[in-house]
Amino acid sequence: AGQALYSSQGCQGCHSVDGSKVVGPSWKGIYGHQVELEDGTTVTADDAYIHESIVQPQAKIVKGFTTVQMPPFASMTDQQVADIIAYMKTLE
Repeated sequence: AGQALYSSQGCQGCHSVDGSKVVGPSWKGIYGHQVELEDGTTVTADDAYIHESIVQPQAKIVKGFTTVQMPPFASMTDQQVADIIAYMKTLE
């Protein structure tokens, strides 16, 4: 379901799943790892961080992606967000 949402919601236009750099950070291998933010802090890419990044994408900006203006996906259901996170977990 998460892979289908990756396509249907347009995520693939900005986020790769193979590690290549495009407009936004790649999803490959990100889950569970540390992410450096623009303010110099780091966060773990866990369920809570990814959920926040989908519904409030400007809350914590990944270093090097300040010019990216990801639209908020606040209309996505919690289940849809969980499906995307589950898909991200498979991208090691």
